[in-house]
Amino acid sequence: MVSAHPFQILFESFGRLPVDHAENVNREAYETLLDVLKVPTESVGRCVLLRAPRAGHGKTHLLSRLQHQLVGSHEFISLQPSSGTRITASTVIEDAIRRLTRTLPASGGLTAMDLLVRKLFAFSLQPLVRSGEVPCQDRDGALGALKNRPIETFDFHHPNAVTAQWARENFEVLGPRLGMELAQQCGIPVRDVTFWLDSMFRFASTPLDYPSRMQTLAQAVLGAEMTEGVAMDRLEAILGLLASQQRVVLVADELEGFSADETAALKLSAFIGALRQSVDRLDVILSLNQDIWDSAFLPRLSGGLADRLSEVLVELKPLSEDEIIALLNSRAPGLGEQVRAHIDTSDLHARGLIRAAGEAWVNAARARSSQPVEPISEAPVAEPTVPAAQPVEPEVEYTEVEYSAPTEAEIAPPEPPAEPELPAEEEDFSSPFTIAAEPAVEEKPVDSPFMAVAEVEESSWEAPVEDSPFQIAEEPVVTEVEPAFEPEKAPSPFEAIASDASPFTAVPDQPEPAQPEEDLSQPIFEEKPPIAEETPVQSQPDTAPKPSEVAGDQKRVDDLLRQFRERYGRGSL
Repeated sequence: MVSAHPFQILFESFGRLPVDHAENVNREAYETLLDVLKVPTESVGRCVLLRAPRAGHGKTHLLSRLQHQLVGSHEFISLQPSSGTRITASTVIEDAIRRLTRTLPASGGLTAMDLLVRKLFAFSLQPLVRSGEVPCQDRDGALGALKNRPIETFDFHHPNAVTAQWARENFEVLGPRLGMELAQQCGIPVRDVTFWLDSMFRFASTPLDYPSRMQTLAQAVLGAEMTEGVAMDRLEAILGLLASQQRVVLVADELEGFSADETAALKLSAFIGALRQSVDRLDVILSLNQDIWDSAFLPRLSGGLADRLSEVLVELKPLSEDEIIALLNSRAPGLGEQVRAHIDTSDLHARGLIRAAGEAWVNAARARSSQPVEPISEAPVAEPTVPAAQPVEPEVEYTEVEYSAPTEAEIAPPEPPAEPELPAEEEDFSSPFTIAAEPAVEEKPVDSPFMAVAEVEESSWEAPVEDSPFQIAEEPVVTEVEPAFEPEKAPSPFEAIASDASPFTAVPDQPEPAQPEEDLSQPIFEEKPPIAEETPVQSQPDTAPKPSEVAGDQKRVDDLLRQFRERYGRGSL
């Protein structure tokens, strides 16, 4: 046995607010009907033909939404066909009485008929007070109360409502006069207006807890002697009185029984046309399916009558994919796409879609009950494990590629002192381009860039670097020439020296030879040996006060140059 599911309700009735609603479904038709009906009270009414390609497109759902949206300013009266195909003046009066005698919420037992009677009394008494036919001490105050507070002014059940008690006591004389005034303002025969005013006054003045109050009104209005002509006159009168206070909309929705009765369809069309001519403020909505309109109405209707019924044509369209998902989400929140994946139907109308969703829901429930282990519960467990293993593997592979390729090719030629600087390379793990930009050199200039150069020189060249700046100048030039782009040659002393702007400032022994040494630090390195052979340093003992120290330096320079040529060759640039 399958439990209840959210797709069981397939049919709705006009007058009840739908519990499940999708805002996108039939939105265009809803806005069109609102524009047609939301007009001032004195505007002329129109006839709307609401037509759908087939049954189940949401016509009743749409009309119920309209009714509850315009409940304060419009009175919707549903026309219920008698025996499936008969809609006459008597049946419409019954529908109107049934609608007007409904108990209003939070009203203490008041009905819509009670409010209508009070509004009619205030509406018809205003001209009499304004003309002085009904005398009063404060005319302006009385007119303001009749216009702005008719419900409180004619509260027949409140002992302090002076105007209502006065009207009750003098109704035998006041009633005919008010009936004549209403007949003139609404364009209705006096006889019919007087009949309704008398019947409604007796109903409104009866105590609310009186058990036979509704029955008395029904017997007075729907007598056995009432013929069809009298019923038509009374129907026009009650609709005209009601339309003088608010908009009235007649709704003919459940008309499936007319599909095989062309005569009944013709009578209904003629009845609606005559009623609209008598009550010009009346709006009518004829809700039909395309097959009923083609088979029952069009064959017997004249062109003029068909045009009157379709004065405003509103067509419902098949559902789009977004509307389907929204409709399913309205019944099963958050599961619309999953349910849609299990539905295979080309008939995209609301009722068929909900029926197919219910079948898919039942089949899925039966499948889950037959299988102890649900595949859906395993899916979320498998999904987190896959991404959890993936982020670990790429990180290890990525770091291995960064360290293996560049360091073995570039750092292998230098001497072993490059090992202590490997941690510096490990810190730059973000990308190889950050190593080429030498972020370590950029961070150290905050304190002293030359301190970093001195530390690298001490670790790579232990004794000779500190003795003479020429050796330091020659070494970075050679290292810069051999590799064009060495992103990971940071541990070698040549790169560290080449990265500084002027390494000679770190050894301020001789300020004078600093200028020629800056020229020798440029990429041209082959011109330096001939300059060293010509012994330009010998000119210094002539000017220097200590020739012995200069001779010792010259000899040391010559020995270092000879060792350099034997080790690295000549003219490597």
